[in-house]
Amino acid sequence: MTDKAQLRARLREARAKISPEAAGAAAQGVAGRALAFLLEKLGARDPASTPVALYASLPGELDSLPLLRALAEIGFPTLLPVAGAKATALAFRLWKPGDPLACGRFGLREPVATAPEMVPKILFAPLLGFDDSGTRLGFGGGYYDATLARLREGGLIAAGGLAFSRQRAERIPREKHDEGLDFVVTETEVFEFTEFSCASSSSAT
Repeated sequence: MTDKAQLRARLREARAKISPEAAGAAAQGVAGRALAFLLEKLGARDPASTPVALYASLPGELDSLPLLRALAEIGFPTLLPVAGAKATALAFRLWKPGDPLACGRFGLREPVATAPEMVPKILFAPLLGFDDSGTRLGFGGGYYDATLARLREGGLIAAGGLAFSRQRAERIPREKHDEGLDFVVTETEVFEFTEFSCASSSSAT
């Protein structure tokens, strides 16, 4: 735990040194790269049958909105999380740019209660860091580990992350409950840790 705390502090510091201009350019680059990557994986599959869960980025995080907007524009159902009690699995509700947002648990932005709930087939998890084995360093709340464990039992195709390249770490300690990522997209490249195909997976319902 000490190792993780030190890593979190170091990676927060590294992220804080990114200028707003560089962060904005990185978010646009990540959006284009992530979209191309998912479309390649999708093959002939209809985007409408592949709900994608993202998150409302916090200050300092790589902005997920450019990717969310790009996905929604070509027909992917785009979802945002709704948090419950600590370390429990998240729910996901349909949201696209222009839809209203509510203030949820811990002040996080989330879809309003009347938005339809859906199960994602692709999930992007927020992160502070990642390493070359696909280990994700989160914020310590346990939400995404619980969420990934549940969704993978139910047919999740893949879990990824969006990050600045400087969030890549040499090694992140992985505990028994830690759920790894299948891929991470940065402004410089896509890191793919497992082989997966959206085209060969069954449709979401």
